[in-house]
Amino acid sequence: MMLGVSPERQLRIWVEDQIRLHSGAEVADSADLKGGQIEIIPDAPGLAVYLRKEQVTDGATFLVNGPAELFTVRFYNRGDSSQLAWPHDGEYLLDEVLNPNPANPATQGPAPSTIGQTIGHGAIQPITQALGSVPWYLWLAGATVGLILVLPGEVTRKARRLGKRIRSRR
Repeated sequence: MMLGVSPERQLRIWVEDQIRLHSGAEVADSADLKGGQIEIIPDAPGLAVYLRKEQVTDGATFLVNGPAELFTVRFYNRGDSSQLAWPHDGEYLLDEVLNPNPANPATQGPAPSTIGQTIGHGAIQPITQALGSVPWYLWLAGATVGLILVLPGEVTRKARRLGKRIRSRR
């Protein structure tokens, strides 16, 4: 069910799921979209390799169905360190793990932000500021006009019923 999802986002979702399901690490954020806490970074020169797929001795055969494209992926672990079986399936394969280095720009950036942290900021902030500058009486006038436009039949019926009651009491 990944129709319309870009290949890069599919990769981010796969990485997040592998970590969440097979390692017990807390990478995903419940207030964010799937794959939102995984970053694809352009390049990571100067980082030492910790382990490559050829060094894994669990007996698994690492094959990918079709041509492959190499991406460097970074994630921020929100919990304790954990062990992860070497993740692979017919679509994706972890090629190597790099040691993070605080002096390297690829691994020194802040953790990815979540939707919960960005509500009210970014693209939404100018809208909330503009709406916040509208005087209260204009909000009231707009709500009144909206009710009259949306509920004309109901307002008219109630007015007619009220008029009939008043006339019948005379």
